[in-house]
Amino acid sequence: MLIIGRNKPQTLRRQLLTFLLLSIALLSILSSVVGAWVGSSQSRSMLVNSSLQIAGNLAERSVLSLITSSEENAEEATSQVLGFSDVIGVAILNEELTPLLIKGILEFNAEKYMSLKNNDGPKLAEEDSKSWRILAPVYFPDIAEGEDEFEMEAGDPKKMGYVIINVSKESLIALSDNLLVYNILIGVVTAATMGALMNIGIGRLTQPIFNLSHRMKQAQESGEHTFARIEGAKEIRQMAESYNGMMKVLEKQEDELIGMNVRLESEVEIRTKELIQARDAALVAARTKSEFLANISHELRTPLQAVMGYIELVKEELEFEAMDQQIEDLEEAMKSSQRLLALIGSILDLAKSESGKMEMNPQETSLIEVMDDLTAIVKPLAAENNNQLVITPPRSNIVFIADREKVMHVLLNLLSNACKFTHDGSIEFTVKKTSETLKLSISDTGIGISQDQHTLIFDEFRQVDGSVKRQYGGTGLGLAISKRFAQMMGGNISVTSSLGKGACFTLSLPLNSSVSLEVENKGSFREITQ
Repeated sequence: MLIIGRNKPQTLRRQLLTFLLLSIALLSILSSVVGAWVGSSQSRSMLVNSSLQIAGNLAERSVLSLITSSEENAEEATSQVLGFSDVIGVAILNEELTPLLIKGILEFNAEKYMSLKNNDGPKLAEEDSKSWRILAPVYFPDIAEGEDEFEMEAGDPKKMGYVIINVSKESLIALSDNLLVYNILIGVVTAATMGALMNIGIGRLTQPIFNLSHRMKQAQESGEHTFARIEGAKEIRQMAESYNGMMKVLEKQEDELIGMNVRLESEVEIRTKELIQARDAALVAARTKSEFLANISHELRTPLQAVMGYIELVKEELEFEAMDQQIEDLEEAMKSSQRLLALIGSILDLAKSESGKMEMNPQETSLIEVMDDLTAIVKPLAAENNNQLVITPPRSNIVFIADREKVMHVLLNLLSNACKFTHDGSIEFTVKKTSETLKLSISDTGIGISQDQHTLIFDEFRQVDGSVKRQYGGTGLGLAISKRFAQMMGGNISVTSSLGKGACFTLSLPLNSSVSLEVENKGSFREITQ
């Protein structure tokens, strides 16, 4: 795989062209080297064979000079051999390898040729980087020609001596270098020519791909459904047809989406108008309900307070006359009136909180004092169902900024609920303080609340048991009002419970460390057990 560049990707045309050019260049260089080596090898073989022939001819001409041991004859025989351009040295030796004549460039060492004395014909005796030394034996003419078959079989031809020629390699080296240079030049020219032709051919082959890619990029940038031309090879045509098919599908889908969007916008507009009307109607209804609750609560409270006043007057008169039975009846009527007054107060508080007319009165509130007041109120309620009340005060008094009456209202409602839904059990009030939050937890061992009711119990007029035959009374406003008060003070109420295993309600209030104080508890408040 050819990878050109790491940061900027190369075009397909450039990658193909680069790969092919490199391949052609490598093949050209390889073919040039192989061609030069083959040519050099063939030239070497030819030159060696020619040198062997020259040595053989010299051996035939040197017979007379060896017979007569005449240097003049030897000079005449060697003068023709030195006329060859590659022969640079000649020597004629007798049978004992003693030189009769040495001409030209030739370093002779008899010991090197002692092992070659038994050769029957010309042979390459020695070679170095610059030349070859060819050794050829010289035979006596009559025996060497083998005219008589009997005499040839009777004994070996008689050697009279040897000739040596020193053949230079300069022409072979020059020829090899020229072959290598010429082959490389031919390879370069061939590669350049092939590169130009391939550039044209690859350009024509890849142009349809580039056109398709360019059309895709235009479609991406403009968002329009542009179609590509069907051209090029079979595979490229298939790609273009697939792209055009995809564009048709996208165009159809976009038309459908536009139509759906138009219909959706009209439907949203209609539903928005309906929701605005419903919201306005709900706001009017809520405002009307709040005003009605506030008015009816006020109208009910005034005569009820008058009734309670008359009950107190009649009760005082009956006490002077010692009419105990009538007094008990009046006390029951007074309790019912007080419950009705509390219900009216709850409805009035709900109306005020919904209408936004509920006023907050933040002030420094002592937690110990709040717990003292709650103990005095809740203690009789716990005793009614034979419950044990355990209130664990903090180690030191905590003074925080809050609406004391609202805090009392929330805690009293949580404690009274715990007393109401617990029989022969225990009710515990604990305090936990962090750097930012004051958590007041009230847990009991009562009937508990199922998991699916945890969020419903904080709705208005909602109770865990809302049937007509329910065991426990109440209007279902206590927890709803308590949670609203907690949220108005910046806190919240949470619950953890399971059916039959009691419940734990926690009032969380924000604790501003800049205004909260801790005062040492000097013993005025201790754990209370009933």
